Amino acid sequence: MVGTGCRGEDELSEPTFHYSIFIKRAITGLILGGLAGAVQVWFVKRGLMYLWASIAAGVVYMVAWVTCTDWLKLAGGKIALGGVSGLLAAIVWWAIAVPADNTFIQAAVAGTCFGAAFAWSDRRGT
Repeated sequence: MVGTGCRGEDELSEPTFHYSIFIKRAITGLILGGLAGAVQVWFVKRGLMYLWASIAAGVVYMVAWVTCTDWLKLAGGKIALGGVSGLLAAIVWWAIAVPADNTFIQAAVAGTCFGAAFAWSDRRGT
């Protein structure tokens, strides 16, 4: 029964968050992390742990960013949440690639800056 002020079944069953965005961003993170890891392995002559760390960090960044901005709709703006997501990704990268105390700050600062920069560039593109 469709009337004024009543919602149809299609409107009620449609989720506000589409998982296709989540999957697309996770695959994007996988690809970008793989590229960054390949650069570290082949051109900078690092070990394979850097490749796996970059892949994991890329997926963590994209998944955390989509979760914070599109799914949970947290306040703070996409750029700030991109920075937080970059920090989480940096922690993952650091834990896998080089779990040494003297490199944690560098990884955290780089992850936060690059995360915010990616979120800023993505926002400008839309």
